[in-house]
Amino acid sequence: MATNRLETILREAQRLSPEELAQLIKQAADLLARSRQVASPPTPRYVSLFGSGKGSYATPEEADNFVREERSAWE
Repeated sequence: MATNRLETILREAQRLSPEELAQLIKQAADLLARSRQVASPPTPRYVSLFGSGKGSYATPEEADNFVREERSAWE
């Protein structure tokens, strides 16, 4: 069904003047851009993560030890 609709649209587009075709392409590109914005969820910002780990470690020392162990694992 979608293929038939697309073929019909393409046949009609062939009848357009160059100016009309350019306008159609611009409007189709705008429509596609808007649909992509709606379809994809916004990328989370790192700033929103600040404070999200609150309470993950019992003490500041425990957090420091975890960071030290992670850093030593990188080497």
